[in-house]
Amino acid sequence: MALTDDIGIRGEAICVLVLTQFCGRNRPLFRPHFLGDKFPTLDYLVELVDAGPITALFFVQVKATTRGYTQPRQGVRRLHVQVPQEDMRRLVLYPAPTYVIGIDEREEVGYILAADEHSSGPIASLSTSSPLDCEHLGLLWSEVNEYWKQRDMRLLRSVFSASQEGEGHA
Repeated sequence: MALTDDIGIRGEAICVLVLTQFCGRNRPLFRPHFLGDKFPTLDYLVELVDAGPITALFFVQVKATTRGYTQPRQGVRRLHVQVPQEDMRRLVLYPAPTYVIGIDEREEVGYILAADEHSSGPIASLSTSSPLDCEHLGLLWSEVNEYWKQRDMRLLRSVFSASQEGEGHA
């Protein structure tokens, strides 16, 4: 039987595989960067490929399972993954789009849930209504790109700038 760490490692690899699908393009839509095992709450910083002049990115927490699905209620089955309330609270506080990606390790598929202002409590299971297929990956790319296009996050002035008033470099 696989250990929890083994399932988690496979889940993270499957997440990268799913996020980097080409979906009929010459390049994937996303470029995931692993943040390390010791980074609290977040597993990946994910850049959008071909987002134009802006740097668009989002953060992901990956939850993998071999426990399968709940029995369908109202036509939608749910993946048996859990996200504690404290993790959801932290995800919502990041000043960037954040998501939970649930991975069914056995079927090697993923599902996504936004951590937004409506995410207040713990997650006991994840809806399968948003699979990480090419259609939903395109929607995710558009959502994150639009989020960053509405913001100008450039640092306009800093005490550490080379162009400080009255100062110059020799």
